Amino acid sequence: YQPSTGQSSCLDADAGYYVDSTQATSQTACSIGTYQPDTGQSSCLDTDAGYYVDSTGSDSQTECAVGTYQPSTAQSSCLDADAGYYVGSTGSTVQTECAVGTYQPSTGQTDCLDADAGYYVDSTGSDSQTECAVGTYQPSTAQSSCLDADAGYYVDSTQATSQTACLIGTYQPSTGQSSCLDSDAGYY
Repeated sequence: YQPSTGQSSCLDADAGYYVDSTQATSQTACSIGTYQPDTGQSSCLDTDAGYYVDSTGSDSQTECAVGTYQPSTAQSSCLDADAGYYVGSTGSTVQTECAVGTYQPSTGQTDCLDADAGYYVDSTGSDSQTECAVGTYQPSTAQSSCLDADAGYYVDSTQATSQTACLIGTYQPSTGQSSCLDSDAGYY
């Protein structure tokens, strides 16, 4: 292009700009979502998936940060990872589901949280953990289920991390129970 009269040569378009016609008197800035790293070009490049350009006249694209991703090209921003998902690396084109035993209640996160003791997560992509029900317990973290109370034991509350042995004078022949039974008359 050449904005001045009486010149002996034309000017190359700057990086971040282009000229797409002959006899041009000006260069044009690359639009949002596009960039041009080289000089003297006739068009701009769309951003790659996993990248973005949020201003005009850019000579480079920017990687999506951890916690964000971008599956499409020619974009002006990245997407936050959804609840139940995470993005652990830069320049990502996808988000990853939280595994069984883990969850993520917030968006834009870089990892998932282990289910607490007394809780479980039995599916992928979960945004919450589930408390162990009465009659069950879970002493470990990052688990996909709770354990039934053993015969001779009981669990009388939710979110339990342990089972309780039946007291002297009581018994429990079944698993997964919330209380023990008193011994019958004539038994001990």
